[in-house]
Amino acid sequence: MAHKILVVDDEKVSLSLVKFGLAANRYEVVTATDGDIGLEKVQSERPDLIVLDIGLPNLNGYEFMQELKKMEGFEHTPVIVLTGNETMEEVFKLEGIKEYYVKPVDISELVQRIVDCLGENE
Repeated sequence: MAHKILVVDDEKVSLSLVKFGLAANRYEVVTATDGDIGLEKVQSERPDLIVLDIGLPNLNGYEFMQELKKMEGFEHTPVIVLTGNETMEEVFKLEGIKEYYVKPVDISELVQRIVDCLGENE
């Protein structure tokens, strides 16, 4: 069974590239275009991992992470952040983010990190 990944990004090009790149690597991909919808998808789709943009409308990535940590059963769901800001590494570490990538992301690097987070190398 394929792992399910939720991709939350409001940039259509970035969302499409990540979605199709992950689908090509046999992941089941669910998408959301803002933080509110992303949290709804967490509840309804129960993803194994989340790829999250920080600059989102309605509920930004930081707010999304705060709400995710409060959701029973999802406190330890791995989150990989996509950002346009290269200087945010320390903030992400404090938030419990597994990894972050500056856009545009290299899909092969992202897939390798997902494999590592989901323990698929074992």
